[in-house]
Amino acid sequence: MYRQQKLKRLLEGICPRGVKEREPLSPYTTIRIGGRADWLIEPKNISEIKQLLETARAENIPWFVLGRGSNLLVSDRGLRGMVFHLSTPRPPITIKGFKNGQHLLEVEAGFPLSKLVRFGIENRLRGLEFLAGIPGSMGGAWAMNAGSYGKEIKEITAYLIILSSEGRMIRKGKKELGFAYRSLKLEPGEVILSGGIKLSSGEAESIQKETLKLWSQRRAAQPLNRLSCGSVFKNPPGDFAGRLIEKTGLKGVQRGGAQISSRHANFIVNQGGARAADVLYLMNLIRARVREQSGVLLEPEVRLWGCSLKEI
Repeated sequence: MYRQQKLKRLLEGICPRGVKEREPLSPYTTIRIGGRADWLIEPKNISEIKQLLETARAENIPWFVLGRGSNLLVSDRGLRGMVFHLSTPRPPITIKGFKNGQHLLEVEAGFPLSKLVRFGIENRLRGLEFLAGIPGSMGGAWAMNAGSYGKEIKEITAYLIILSSEGRMIRKGKKELGFAYRSLKLEPGEVILSGGIKLSSGEAESIQKETLKLWSQRRAAQPLNRLSCGSVFKNPPGDFAGRLIEKTGLKGVQRGGAQISSRHANFIVNQGGARAADVLYLMNLIRARVREQSGVLLEPEVRLWGCSLKEI
């Protein structure tokens, strides 16, 4: 108890009014599932993040970085340790304009993708249209190398500003970043703080039209009006996870409050009161059936915190 009280004083000294003890994580995820974290902390700047990480290392406490909570499933048991919830209302900053009409912008990791897409339209900047309808923040988009309709976030990324495990700020250029399909290779303990993206000038009407077209396509194909964690499994080489799952006839199958979407088989939706255990059951069922019918072992795209899938 003494250690807990001491830690609370330490955390509140670093991040006044931003420390929540035994906080449920379900409101912070797009699927609205997740048990309590020992500590949920909302740092306001880089200095606070650095001090929090130093405290976590000094006290030997596990820590996690949370953005908008998409592509994430948190255990019903919750998480031991600290969860740093990064969010920022600060808009992107224009770093440089080029003669060829390109612009270099710096965006903080906690900035929401929806606001970034809107920022692009309002400022006549082309290159963000493919992100329309993707929930989450820039930090998560970089960490997952988010993409759709043949484009990925790595294509517009010029560099990332990363906080190392030793507390040093490092600038990694595009060639140093290990982007891969739905992933970014980070060293243990590294945290994405911000990054530079290159966009080109365009006509606002044309940019808005393309954005709305892609948004409409996504809305027609995916259950965007339901609570979900986004695409559950990665597409295997040369195929689509949704097609393989649909082939098994599992669309619409339900476990507790969780259901394999009847609109898109690679989505699991929260019908109300779903638990992480329900989602994991359906994920295991999907993997087993697809492996049995198609010989393909689907790999999860969704990040699992405090829980895991069965070995197949």
